[in-house]
Amino acid sequence: MRQRSGSAGPRPSNQRQRAQIPTTKQVAIVLSDSEEDSDVVEVVEQVFSSTFPLTGNSNKRARGAIESRVVDARPVRRQRQSKQEDDSEIEEVVVHSISQPVQTTSNTGVVVEQTCRNTKEEVTRPIEYPQHVEPLSIEPVELDTRLLEPETQLEKNACVVSATSPTPSNNPGNERPAALDTNPQTSERQMYLQIFDRIQQTVMHTESHLFSPYEQQTLVEFSNLDRHSRYLYTRIFMRKQAWLRTSSLNYGEQMVIDQSCKYLTTQPNTEPFLHSETNISSCEDALSLLLLPELKTLAKKKGIKQVSKPKEFLCAALLKTIKQRTVTSFFQKNKGDSVQQRQDEFIKSVLQVTGPVVRLNPLVSELFERLHLVFFRSATHLGDSNSIKSAVLSEIGQIRFPSYTVMRSPDLFASRDAVVQYKQLVEVGYEMEVLLTSLVKETEQHMKGWEMFVEHQSEWHMLLETLRRPKSPAQKVGGIEQMSRVYWRRHFTAGWALARIAERGARFAANTKQFARERDVLESLLSQDAFRLGKRGEWHERLILLHTTHLRPKGTSVEARAQTAEALERAKRACVRALDDVHVNRISLHAISRQLRTIETKLGVSPDERIEHPRMCVEWQMPLERVVFGMRVRNIRRGPSVWDGSDGIPCSVEQLALWRYRELGYTGIHSENTLATTLFVLLFWDIVFCPLPGVLDTEYQSQPLDMGSESFYFSRRAMIEQRLAEISDGHFVQSIGDVYEKQHGVECVGVSWDLPCDQLQTIASCLGGQRLSAICRVLATEYRLKRSGFPDLCLWNAQTKHILFAEVKGPNDKLSETQRDWLDILVTSKIDVEVCHVRDGDARDTENV
Repeated sequence: MRQRSGSAGPRPSNQRQRAQIPTTKQVAIVLSDSEEDSDVVEVVEQVFSSTFPLTGNSNKRARGAIESRVVDARPVRRQRQSKQEDDSEIEEVVVHSISQPVQTTSNTGVVVEQTCRNTKEEVTRPIEYPQHVEPLSIEPVELDTRLLEPETQLEKNACVVSATSPTPSNNPGNERPAALDTNPQTSERQMYLQIFDRIQQTVMHTESHLFSPYEQQTLVEFSNLDRHSRYLYTRIFMRKQAWLRTSSLNYGEQMVIDQSCKYLTTQPNTEPFLHSETNISSCEDALSLLLLPELKTLAKKKGIKQVSKPKEFLCAALLKTIKQRTVTSFFQKNKGDSVQQRQDEFIKSVLQVTGPVVRLNPLVSELFERLHLVFFRSATHLGDSNSIKSAVLSEIGQIRFPSYTVMRSPDLFASRDAVVQYKQLVEVGYEMEVLLTSLVKETEQHMKGWEMFVEHQSEWHMLLETLRRPKSPAQKVGGIEQMSRVYWRRHFTAGWALARIAERGARFAANTKQFARERDVLESLLSQDAFRLGKRGEWHERLILLHTTHLRPKGTSVEARAQTAEALERAKRACVRALDDVHVNRISLHAISRQLRTIETKLGVSPDERIEHPRMCVEWQMPLERVVFGMRVRNIRRGPSVWDGSDGIPCSVEQLALWRYRELGYTGIHSENTLATTLFVLLFWDIVFCPLPGVLDTEYQSQPLDMGSESFYFSRRAMIEQRLAEISDGHFVQSIGDVYEKQHGVECVGVSWDLPCDQLQTIASCLGGQRLSAICRVLATEYRLKRSGFPDLCLWNAQTKHILFAEVKGPNDKLSETQRDWLDILVTSKIDVEVCHVRDGDARDTENV
């Protein structure tokens, strides 16, 4: 029989184990007799001193299990003492909370149930519970116990009892022991551990092939840790990847945190989950741990006089002192004074100030990041993603996610290498996106971003070569319409991430004025039709602009004029190619059509010889315009302007225009895009959350994963078209009310529950079925583009059923292309809309009404 690692000999029998573990009654008595501030370790020692001594590894395991139970029982005792309850009630609650049955494996491999020594009679006989504690019957979770210690399995039964069960919202009867729920901090720990365990169990159940055997063993080792260590790691994992003082980890009692850190930094069979201060090798990492007052104190000791300088200056000065030898070091013949020795001494001096520190082990944290990537289908460790926090808030009832059928796709990722490569490229793309936020004049940042693209340029070209190879009809890459679901799955491939890197590389080339290289990158992006098809319109626009402006030669010589004409001809051909591209959206078609007409004018093409294309959209259908006047109370360079409202209270430019429309008999709200998206989602709720493979993969989603994708409409085309027909026939008012009442308060993208239901129904009735259907069609086909740009004000007259939308523009404000497109759509759909210009002046001035 295989012995467990770290064991000195064969596993002892079950009878012997049960006889060695101290009774829960002894634990409760010692705990109740101890002082309030007594150390947990001292209590544990008193427990063991009251029984016969233990030896060997079983002593350590039992000691750790009893220690965790003492920590859990202390808040229960405090609560009983605050209510002046007698010791018998304390004993009963503690016994109930720590004497749950445990599954363990005997020497013969048979799974048996056991309890702590001398507690079997206590558990089987009736217990008189206090009035506020209900007796619960909780069955232990069926877990693979071959690699679990008996005491660790006892921890699992107490903390992860609902790890494989539905969420509390779906299963109200699945409760936890009352003794554990009395402490809010303990309940919070259970939630975090439950989410982490659910992530691990869900992924390992269907997608374990994405992890190597060693990585799976590491995850098992993490599950075998006591709950305090696992909880501490989860909280550190959710923080930034930096060194942390153990004294600043406010996740429980400091003694328990210190002990958990020891467990997490010493793993005999796998990589340690945390790195300790012994892993600090650079002075920069050590300095990052110090606060400004501590830096100043250390700088004074090092002889730095300008201690009032900022933190960056002090760090640079301290690093400079490390590289310099002292005068006395020249006269010390027997002692070396190398730079490495000075760095070690400096790190020791910093650690004397900070105390013990820990940091996530990059190898293990990368494993958990990949695990969460597979579960959430997004890189939760990048940016401000709060997927885990949202899941915890959902578990405790702070937020509610929609009810839908979860349909995970176990074959979304082809292999472990595919996940690793995808994650690495996504991280590179995120770093490039952060660099793009730098100012254009910060050339170094943009050059760094361009170099990041150059590092992956060969991979991008290899991918393009693969796409260009002749393929059979079954292997041919199709568009969105023919292969909508297959196209959506490409979002999770390395090719999609490489396309994003190439797109950002083109932007870096533009910011560094490398226009020829930008043209080459754009041409490579347009040469493929497998990834990011929704961006093709923007690529075409930029490429045409390069030909007409940045790559056109300057000068008036004959040769320069000939080269200019040639560049314009290339731009003209680029316009025609863009108009032929079926993936170019309406907004880009308008811009490209205007570019084509401008190019033809510069080339001197006569009106009769100009290109006429069926997809050309030269002019927008603009609505009526209105001008109102108001008094600006404060002129701000940045941010929205402030105006004097009709009630004397300063207001925004939209609120001022709303006052003017109310004087004309309208009832109105300032809703912008919220109104359109709320009506759309309420009317298409069941279609939005239709259980399609690969879009509803977790129970913590406020939208399907493909909501903003180009494939959203084509994946649900039949259902969407049927719903649009029903809306056109007038079946929508009751649907809005039913969904609003049933789903009110649910966390859902695009929905604002601040809009009253009766108000939404009134607006929908004023619009009518045909016009409401036209708005919904736009959002269903181009949600990502059209979720912004809708007019600011919605105005209606309930008596006449007249409805009007208004886009408000203050002084010097201009309409964006998305706003122009929405105005064009509304005018084409015969919906009254106008542009309201607010001018600075006396309100008594003449206004065109």
